[in-house]
Amino acid sequence: MAANVLVSARVPQAKKDASRGVLASLGANTSDLINSAFDYLLEKRELPAAAAPPRPSGEELDAFLAASTIDVDWGGDAPDGDYRAILRDGKRERYESLA
Repeated sequence: MAANVLVSARVPQAKKDASRGVLASLGANTSDLINSAFDYLLEKRELPAAAAPPRPSGEELDAFLAASTIDVDWGGDAPDGDYRAILRDGKRERYESLA
């Protein structure tokens, strides 16, 4: 059986305190966490990192935009559909009211 060694690390106290409850909910302790980290390092040959979410395809993005976009009836305020003109005019009116 391999001998165990003591590993020392500097960790912010708040991080250690916060992780204690998570580890307890998993039925684990700090030694289990450190051993798991070493196992991961030896297996993957890299440090654990949060996986980046997959980038949506063009079709998925188009579908999302279609599902989350609604047509707005601007009435006569934006006959060419340029909402920026409405915002610009509103800001101008507020600015001029301060003068």
